[in-house]
Formats: sequence, C-alpha cells, structure tokens
Amino acid sequence: MSDRGPGLLADPAAPTERWGGRKAQQYVRLTLEQYGSVCWLCGLPGATSADHIIPRSQGGAVYDLRNLGPAHKRCNESRGNRAASGPAAIIENGMQFFSLA
Repeated sequence: MSDRGPGLLADPAAPTERWGGRKAQQYVRLTLEQYGSVCWLCGLPGATSADHIIPRSQGGAVYDLRNLGPAHKRCNESRGNRAASGPAAIIENGMQFFSLA
C-alpha cells in the first residue's frame, strides 16, 4: 500500500513515504503552530495531533501542511479514513477551515 497517490494534494511522482518517526513529530508541531490547537473534527480546543484532511489511504499527501489539520488524538483515531462528520463536515474541501483566520 502506498502512502501517497493521485489525490488532490499528493504528487504521484513523489517517492512513497510513511507517516511516522521524527518527521511526523515535526509536522505535528508545525501543524499546531500554523493552525492552533482547535480540533478541526470536533471544534474543541486542546488538539495534540495532526489529522490528514484527505486520508493517506485515499491519495492525500503525507507531508504537506495543506493536507494536515489539528486534531485530538481520539478524534483522529476514531475518524480513520472516513469522511469527516460534525463541525468538519461543513468544510466542503477540507481547506476552507484554514482560510477563516
């Protein structure tokens, strides 16, 4: 299984990358610095992880801040690779959330 693909934000020519290790920790930190700690899935503060807006399994870019949103670990894990529901469901393409600042 590839962790990148022809999705909206992924470069199909890019080498396959897996989410994990120090690089993932760095991107979690960057995501929280860039977007704050309000979970994009439930709308509550206190997010400590980064969720892929377009899931990796559906071709979303692995390491691209435009495809990452702050999330509580529990919200992130319970969503899995399903479409977002709740407050995040009103975000048409997943990126509108980040332009509201």
